[in-house]
Amino acid sequence: MRFELLDFHSAPTETATIRRISALGIHWRVRVETFQGPSGWAGRLVFEPQSPVTRYDTRRGPIMLQAATQSEIIAAAHEIDERRLLAMFHSLG
Repeated sequence: MRFELLDFHSAPTETATIRRISALGIHWRVRVETFQGPSGWAGRLVFEPQSPVTRYDTRRGPIMLQAATQSEIIAAAHEIDERRLLAMFHSLG
C-alpha cells in the first residue's frame, strides 16, 4: 500500500466555480479546488457565502475527487447534482 501526502493547506493550483446553491437563507458559491500530486490530481469542494454581511464562514470539504488530470477533476465536480451538493454542504457544519 502506498500513501501520498499532499499539502492541502497551501494554495490550490486552481479554483473553479461550479455552481451556486441556496441554503440557510443565503446563496453559496460552490467551488472546486484542485491540487497536483506526484501521481495525479486531487480536488475538494468549497462553499463560500455570497452575502456581504453573514455570520457564516467558508466551508471546505475533504479531498474527495481524484483523477489523472485537472480537467477531469473539474468535470467530475460539475456532474455532482444539487441535492448531493446540499447534503455535502450540511454535513460540513
